[in-house]
Amino acid sequence: MACYLLTLAPGVTFWDAGEFIAAAHGLGIPHPPGTPLYVALGRAWTLLLAPVASTARAMNLLSACCTALAGAITAWLIARETRAHGDAAWGAATGALCAGLMATAWANATETEVYAVSLLHVALLLACAARAGDAEGRAARRWLVCTAYLIALAPAVHLSALVGVPAAIALAARRADGGWRPVRALFLAGTLVIAAGVGRVSLWLVLGGVVLVMGALAARARCAEPGEGERRRAVASILAVLALVSLATSALLIMLVRARHDPALNQGNPTTLAALADLVARRQYDVASVLPRQAPVWVQLANVAQYADWQVALDWGRGIVTTPARVLATVLFVVLGAAGARAMRREAKRLADALLLLLLCGTLGVAAYLNLKAGSSLGWGVLPDSAPHEARERDYFFVLGFWAWGCFVGYGALSLVRRARWPAPAALLVLALPLVGNWRAMDRSRAPVATAARDVATALLESTPARGVLFTAGDNDSYPLWYAQQVEGMRPDVTVVTVSLLPATWYQDELVRRTGLRWQDEPRPSARWQHEQIAGQLARAARRAGRPVVASPALTAAERAPLGGGWRLAGVVYRSSRDGDGRVAPAELDSVLAGAWADRAPPYPRSDPAGGDDVAVTMLTLLACPRLAQRWTGAPAQRDSLEVKCNLR
Repeated sequence: MACYLLTLAPGVTFWDAGEFIAAAHGLGIPHPPGTPLYVALGRAWTLLLAPVASTARAMNLLSACCTALAGAITAWLIARETRAHGDAAWGAATGALCAGLMATAWANATETEVYAVSLLHVALLLACAARAGDAEGRAARRWLVCTAYLIALAPAVHLSALVGVPAAIALAARRADGGWRPVRALFLAGTLVIAAGVGRVSLWLVLGGVVLVMGALAARARCAEPGEGERRRAVASILAVLALVSLATSALLIMLVRARHDPALNQGNPTTLAALADLVARRQYDVASVLPRQAPVWVQLANVAQYADWQVALDWGRGIVTTPARVLATVLFVVLGAAGARAMRREAKRLADALLLLLLCGTLGVAAYLNLKAGSSLGWGVLPDSAPHEARERDYFFVLGFWAWGCFVGYGALSLVRRARWPAPAALLVLALPLVGNWRAMDRSRAPVATAARDVATALLESTPARGVLFTAGDNDSYPLWYAQQVEGMRPDVTVVTVSLLPATWYQDELVRRTGLRWQDEPRPSARWQHEQIAGQLARAARRAGRPVVASPALTAAERAPLGGGWRLAGVVYRSSRDGDGRVAPAELDSVLAGAWADRAPPYPRSDPAGGDDVAVTMLTLLACPRLAQRWTGAPAQRDSLEVKCNLR
């Protein structure tokens, strides 16, 4: 927790953080699948901390607290399972701390991110399962039902929590001597199928899960002695369990109720059960099936290896490009992890096997199921230029696998200390590697990462004229604006239109409902895609209503063309002076407005080679565009970079 507090972002950051903060502030509905329980928790948390912290800082602190608490539960779980060995508690503490200092877990803990809460959810799930595994009779039934409830609750938090369920089954359905309890395994597996069915909105999966749960409870009743009255209570048990699972699943209905009040953030507008199903099942996106693969299997495995290489010493590489020092650190942790898994299997086989399942499901299992495209930084020059890539690095999907890896590393350090006959606390020395190797890359407490998102939002909104319609490209020039407008109340007169969302019918309806702008279905010159076509029609409707049309500098010249013509860089946004004629023409510079902004613009951002995500540098570079209106005194390479990135050519 101390590490997280020292490196915590003080405000909004890029990617999903701005959207989630705005959702918690207004009890809104973020992008599919909606994560309603996370949003409700965030709303309650921010209200609790409102007297002492801003909404953004409070939400960042929620991630830190959840991740630290997950570490505490993990340490307790390992210490509990290995309590027969007097010094094993040091391996438990070291393992939990190693897990929490892995780069992906650390990154999730210092900004607003749902994966931190999902991690805590899995930790609680494993703790309940371990209690169920040790108990018998009525106590075991209570812990099993509690575990099933947490499984069913996962879709309302985030479906990623289901990755931990196989490990929970291994803990709950296995005896200390290694024997299996098939009825318990069947019961929890049925609950997993129900939860997966709810998350995918598949009636057949839900019904299949119900059959498995009923079969498990019926088998338990048949195995019981007649005198215990188990057969008579079997029906009551089935009804009670299904009622509890239904109660957990009902958390998704938060979105149905809230959408009918049309909160400021209302993605998908799930005012009907059909719309709610579309939102939960993520039908807005092109969700990939398991087959065919979106990228060669070796590329998907290479992605996992690349993200694993980031975990231990991200600072020691050149951003996404690894170095011998970083590879050596990764290999050392792999060796320690293997040693830790071997030592733990000798001393607590049930726990070791559960963590191995978590490691496999959280890495290879996630890669197989999600069927991701090639990573945004992987395969260039090897794959064809036309090969699709992910829009961003997806290492956060694999956080549970890396968490299990850290647990084994800590126990491996203890086994090494034992062999050397050193005091058991010496195992903590292994923490020096991720602390030194990750600190600078994970530190969000200092500029530019600490302030870049809010700086971009402020600059874009301040540069937009009164009642302007501001067209933005995607997440990183939209979500900070949503945060600034909805949480800080900045420039509510500006209408932000995210061009990439325009194909969604619910988003078109929302714009009509909230702005009064109505557009005709007429062809727009130079529009290549549906979203560009609709954006051009909306821009024409805005002009007819006497509203200025402006564009984010993240939009290319070709993407601006359908919106209008006569583009001038005024401040940090492009303003259109007339309707477009279909030509992709270079933009001009408004020397007065651009020059005025350049006088107070932040310094030209320097690329930080430590981090794997340079979005802050990329977005801050756009704020430096107005400097082209002045006599350039910087390096020629920076001038050329701005000419390209500012889309003036």
